[in-house]
Amino acid sequence: MKITDAIFNADTKEEVFSLLTCYLDALRFGDNTNKLPEALTELPLAGADDVRQRIRKLITELDAASRRLDDHACLVIKEALAIFLAAIHRFDSPGAGKQPAITAREKVPA
Repeated sequence: MKITDAIFNADTKEEVFSLLTCYLDALRFGDNTNKLPEALTELPLAGADDVRQRIRKLITELDAASRRLDDHACLVIKEALAIFLAAIHRFDSPGAGKQPAITAREKVPA
C-alpha cells in the first residue's frame, strides 16, 4: 500500500497527520538522495494551513528544479506533492463510507 492510499483510507485527521509525520521523518532521516529542503520537512505540522503552505513551497521548489533540469529533484518533489495533496483532499472531502469530511479549519489537538 502506498502512503497516498493510506491517507485516502484514514478515518480521522489525526491519522492523516500521523502518516504525514511518518513520511517527513523518513525523508529527514533517510538517505540524502531523497532530501527536501529542511523548511519543508520541519515538524510538527501545524494543521491543514501548514500543509497548504508546504504545498505552495513544493510547487516553487518544483519550478526551480525543473529550470535546473534536475530530474531526480523533480521526482522527489512530485512524490511529496502527491502525498501532501492527498492529505488536503482527505481534509476537504468525505471518504466513501467513512466519517464526515475532515474540515480544513479543524486543528490537530496539542
